[in-house]
Amino acid sequence: MKYLIVGLGNPEGKYFNTYHNVGFLAVEQITKDFKKKGNQMLAKIPTALILKPLTYMNLSGQAVLAVVRKHKIAPENVIVIYDDLYIDKGHIRVSFGGSGAGHNGIKSITELLGTDKYLRVRIGIKPNKEPHTHASYVLSKIQDDLPIASAAQAAIDLTTTPLDKVQGVYNAKNTATV
Repeated sequence: MKYLIVGLGNPEGKYFNTYHNVGFLAVEQITKDFKKKGNQMLAKIPTALILKPLTYMNLSGQAVLAVVRKHKIAPENVIVIYDDLYIDKGHIRVSFGGSGAGHNGIKSITELLGTDKYLRVRIGIKPNKEPHTHASYVLSKIQDDLPIASAAQAAIDLTTTPLDKVQGVYNAKNTATV
């Protein structure tokens, strides 16, 4: 496989349908045909492998690195779908490289891949007002309509379409304020 699409989340039931698990929800829009292999849930589509790391968010890089090495996937062909506190709800942002903006799953992936040069599909979860703590907010149940299906489609599109064209379709500017 040439591409790896990774949905970030936490595997334990209490985290299902939380903002921090939107990556899992997105890859489940692509396929439900996952098979457990060690610390990974893996599936295949014609253009990519699909991964749900079972390592918990802060250690996501372990599962990503194992799949990248086993299947000889270049880091620039890794596509990570995850939540972003700094993007308005209802928006997604497709990008390549950059910082993780405090996201521990992205920090883990970047550290273990040894590069930040991979594709990202970020789903906006920006709260309407500043939460008591970011951790309590991202681990709270989803209360809004989020563009999960669009994020899944953007990731699929990245496996066949140049980045700039995918960005032109999916990226939107933030409009709300905290």
